[in-house]
Amino acid sequence: MKNKSLTPQIRFKGYEDEWQQAKVREVFTLGNGYTPSKANPAFWTNGTIPWFRMEDIRENGRVLSDSIQHVTPEAVKSSGLFPAGSLIVSTTATIGEHALLIADSLANQRFTVFQTVNRWSWLSAKYLLYRFYGLGDWCRKNVNAGGLAAVSIADLQKYDIDFPSSDKERDSIADYFGNIEQLIAEAEREVSSLEKMKQASLQKMFPCPGETTPEIRFNGFNGEWKKVTFSDLFSPIKNNTLSRACLNYDYGKIKNIHYGDILIKFGSIVDVNDCLVPYVNDEIGLELNNFNTLSNGDIIFADTAEDEAVGKCVEIDGADKLNVVSGLHTIAVRPNKEFANGFLGYSLNSNLYHYQLLPLMQGIKVLSISKSAIADTIILYPESLDEQKAISKYFRNLDELISAKRKQLTKLRNIKQACLDMMFVNTSEL
Repeated sequence: MKNKSLTPQIRFKGYEDEWQQAKVREVFTLGNGYTPSKANPAFWTNGTIPWFRMEDIRENGRVLSDSIQHVTPEAVKSSGLFPAGSLIVSTTATIGEHALLIADSLANQRFTVFQTVNRWSWLSAKYLLYRFYGLGDWCRKNVNAGGLAAVSIADLQKYDIDFPSSDKERDSIADYFGNIEQLIAEAEREVSSLEKMKQASLQKMFPCPGETTPEIRFNGFNGEWKKVTFSDLFSPIKNNTLSRACLNYDYGKIKNIHYGDILIKFGSIVDVNDCLVPYVNDEIGLELNNFNTLSNGDIIFADTAEDEAVGKCVEIDGADKLNVVSGLHTIAVRPNKEFANGFLGYSLNSNLYHYQLLPLMQGIKVLSISKSAIADTIILYPESLDEQKAISKYFRNLDELISAKRKQLTKLRNIKQACLDMMFVNTSEL
């Protein structure tokens, strides 16, 4: 079934005619990728021919000139290499991912290779690269039922490829998306750079294992940091165990932080006014004084996780304005002395502290850590509140910058997706 009109919702000025449409089988010859035998070293030793896998798309994006792994000319079948300008689409396992090859190359068996036939060579690969986002969406919605997830090549050949008749319009569309992707790539690099800066700062602005002073320090501060055990510095806060009957996402006066919030949603400091799961108290007769509510500066650890993130923690902020409790799979503690707001949240997520937790973790598929296990771990901190404040302010400013860049990246990605939805014709449904 085709759309009534072959015109996109959004269009560059000066173009009004309907787009054209053709079946995949008319525009392309399709081929299958393959993996040369790993048992034959002559196919792989000192290889120079790019051989693409899904990892190449994940690492290098959707325009591929070179690969992580290479094969030798002896590994190439009689059908030859896939020529530059071909597109590959994953039609088994991970479905619908695609890329443009700009070098003569090969790909593994996950991919179907699309080569334009001669009479369609004018339909530029640059335009098709972005048109294939729609093809990828179609593939994900049309996976064979049962067995290995795959897309039927027979159905794929009946898919409609739409395009404007004007080469200038095609080029304008490709250039527009190319510019968006360049902005996205730049934003991704900025986020990555800032995240690496934060990790490096966490390593250098807190003492290394065995040391009592950090490698980098703000001017005006000196002397060794104070060394205490966890149990001497913190008092435990009893967890609040509630049944699922208490949960309600629309109403509640008491809010809960559980291990999933810590591992996924939050950084070193959590403003409890953020979206946490509320508990109902009035409807089921639970009163506020039945709970061990948290205060600003309290620390909550995730005591279980599927990886070494177990032991990640958050410092509570904003609890003076909202009732919040510690819930499922958490360890909540309260410092018995004053600390600068935010310092403990960053300190206890630094390598200095987390390295101590690694040998204390138990489990195979799911790791966990107990209150008793962390009781003898060592906490180091500068006794100067001014130095604590300076460290906390530095990391908070860095987190705010990272958050702003992530929001910018999300906005660009949303713009790209909206344009992909509206600047191409939604074509055939089989």
